[in-house]
Amino acid sequence: MSFVITLLYGTAALILAAFGFWELRMLVHFLRNRDAIRGTSSEEPVRPVSTDAIDPPTVTIQIPLYNERTAAEQIIRAASAQDYPHDRFDVQVLDDSTDETPQIVAKVVEEVRATGIRIEHLRRDNRQGYKAGALAEGLERSTSELVAVFDADFVPEPGFLRRLVLEARAFDDPAIAFVQARWAWGSAVEGWLPSALALLLDRHFRVQKPTRAFSGSVTTFNGSGGIWRREAIDSAGGWTSDTLTEDLDLSYRCALDGWRGRYLADVMVQNELPGHMRAFKLQQRRWSRGSAQCFRKLTGRVMSAGKVVRHRWDEAFMLAGYAIHPLLLASLILWPWAVLYVDRTLFWVLQGFMSLGIVAAMLSFMITVHERGEPWSLGTLVRVVVSLCVGMGLMVNNTVGQIQGFTTSGGEFVRTPKQKRVSTDGAMAALGAGRAYSSPLHWTFFAEVLVMAYCVAGAALLIQQGEGLWSLAMLFWGACLGLMVQQQMAQSLA
Repeated sequence: MSFVITLLYGTAALILAAFGFWELRMLVHFLRNRDAIRGTSSEEPVRPVSTDAIDPPTVTIQIPLYNERTAAEQIIRAASAQDYPHDRFDVQVLDDSTDETPQIVAKVVEEVRATGIRIEHLRRDNRQGYKAGALAEGLERSTSELVAVFDADFVPEPGFLRRLVLEARAFDDPAIAFVQARWAWGSAVEGWLPSALALLLDRHFRVQKPTRAFSGSVTTFNGSGGIWRREAIDSAGGWTSDTLTEDLDLSYRCALDGWRGRYLADVMVQNELPGHMRAFKLQQRRWSRGSAQCFRKLTGRVMSAGKVVRHRWDEAFMLAGYAIHPLLLASLILWPWAVLYVDRTLFWVLQGFMSLGIVAAMLSFMITVHERGEPWSLGTLVRVVVSLCVGMGLMVNNTVGQIQGFTTSGGEFVRTPKQKRVSTDGAMAALGAGRAYSSPLHWTFFAEVLVMAYCVAGAALLIQQGEGLWSLAMLFWGACLGLMVQQQMAQSLA
């Protein structure tokens, strides 16, 4: 019994320590090169340029939609209002909707077309390939050199194409496959949950992504808010639906084919945070499942890529990032038995290794807060702690996604419900009104309740055995899961 517990817990602890060391190494690299990293994500300053004296590349803007009645009008109008020569760009609305969204889209497309913008409303009689399938089918009808992609909850500014293509000259280097802009939040971030979600995502866009770009690691497309070179998509095999993170998949296939991505941190594109915990869990479960599928599909190729991929072990950790959650869940389940059965000296050593992960997470959140220019206060510290709790509270939800990803390919692309409601017309308001999109209570809610109960029982056992100090960890894990459970219950009662 003691040997088995020691082996299992020690394995989980050491792998978690490896992830923590990887994160700390990246953060040290960021702190040592902060000024250079801030200036290198865009590589060249965005500068005004006259579009009269040049022949701008042609661009197709693709907007994949599925049941987006509350957001469709806004993104179509924003995409169509680009300050870019009108004869050099067109818009494709890739509408797979099964609700009243097509009627809303048809009306908006008609109005936009009347202004002289080339725009198509493309409908499929099936959802084969889901988002990846819609993007691929739209490409068959496009001859443009560049392809911009915006999800329904994104709102590009009128100068988006001009700034990236003409001013930043993002595609002057023929080896650039795509350019990714930084996500920003279109509405005020208020409340502890939106603040936590914003900090989790800002950590990626303000620290992790620019640091990886500076170090020469693979830059990844984030699914929306960026522009692709059509030639790169085709040469890497096009959009595929055998993973639920088609953006991550294509980014690495392009890297393996010799292409590079580019990240422009100083060009922002607004979008909306998930409106509630169920929507956030759904999004995270899909990302977790897709990343596991990409890990299965691509890690072998990445590790044998030779000089094409510079930092192969870093890329392996990147692809395996969501594996942190099943490792956390395993550590939680093993914790009370590890306290009771693992040699105490070895147990302390393992805790020292595992602390690397907590230190790395806290440090990355603190750096993110600093990069956002926020003054430190008690409220800021609370947001950092809550963000850590939300990240840890996802362990059950994302473990399910990881298991699904390692055992299946593809799967249904379930949309993340949007909260945005925009309408400029009374009739369209009536079409878009009614019951808001919602996420049903997923069975992982009940699994979270069970694991939370296990935390309480484990803490009681440790207290009974005279190990009250170590019971605090079980109570902390239970509190993290309790945040998830409470938010989902609050939505049910709303």
